[in-house]
Amino acid sequence: MRTKFYMIALAAISMMLGSCSDSNSEFSQDYLADTPIKLNVSVDEPTTRAGYSNEDKPTGFVLVVLHDINGYDKYNYRVWAEGEDKNWKTYDLAKYSNDRTKEDVTMLWANMNDNVTVYAISDVDYLAKIDKHPTDQTTLDALKKADFLAVPQTEVKPTQSGINVEFKHAMSKINLTIELGSEYEFTADVDKKITDVKIDGSMVEAGYSIDFSTEKSPLVFYNYSGDPTPISPYRTGTTPYSKTNGVITKASATYEAILIPQTIESGKFIVSFKVDGKLYEWAYNKDLTLAPTTAYTLKLTAGDDKVQPVSFSVAPWGVGNGKDGEKKETD
Repeated sequence: MRTKFYMIALAAISMMLGSCSDSNSEFSQDYLADTPIKLNVSVDEPTTRAGYSNEDKPTGFVLVVLHDINGYDKYNYRVWAEGEDKNWKTYDLAKYSNDRTKEDVTMLWANMNDNVTVYAISDVDYLAKIDKHPTDQTTLDALKKADFLAVPQTEVKPTQSGINVEFKHAMSKINLTIELGSEYEFTADVDKKITDVKIDGSMVEAGYSIDFSTEKSPLVFYNYSGDPTPISPYRTGTTPYSKTNGVITKASATYEAILIPQTIESGKFIVSFKVDGKLYEWAYNKDLTLAPTTAYTLKLTAGDDKVQPVSFSVAPWGVGNGKDGEKKETD
């Protein structure tokens, strides 16, 4: 009787061990292998209207995902991603860049253990170099075209939530304010009084490469070509002249432009504009180095037949744009 009891007990233990073994085997399975990769897209926020933001992301971008960075791997992908929010479709990059053919590519995780290398740029037209950088940036669409975004080389751990594609502004931004002297008492139509605004001195063609050494500035620019070309900026607002209780608010207009990062020689960074048809010009009398992911804020006052600089400062282009972070005066 006792022997029979032991045999029953051993059988029960054996069943329990088998069940645990099956459970551990199921738990150890690679739950990510050959599952689709999701994309979560974000953009460093500007504080003003220039270019893209999290509320107005690019609707397409070039994405590279490498499981094996040193060679061929069926889990290596070079795609054109298109869509919005989390609804992104991916297409073969070579065919799309050649003639805009959209051949579906489904990106899959190789497994749950191996990290992948990711980088991205926002414009398929700039795969090899930047040419025909928009010089007429007077519309929002043109300003966005000028706002070249990039994701520096990043290692990503496979997760069910997918890849965070976190774009940075790769270019340089100019914030310009033109304030008029008290002799210009414009109470309306300031936009019609201040005309032909130009920011001159920058090259509009350049080569670039992904900077693999840092996440601060995602691109390195080189091989500038062509002649310095005037940029027509986007007007973001105007303020009419007013006088209330003895307090005078001068007429002014604000503008934004996006330039390729570069160094502009002394005297060649020039802002010009007309007031009631009269031409004003101001030139920066030092070398000006425009750095990637950086915003430059310039305020000028025009009156008495001359232009005077009020302030010229530099700050990171991103969250706060110098308001939450440090803003430094230029030399």
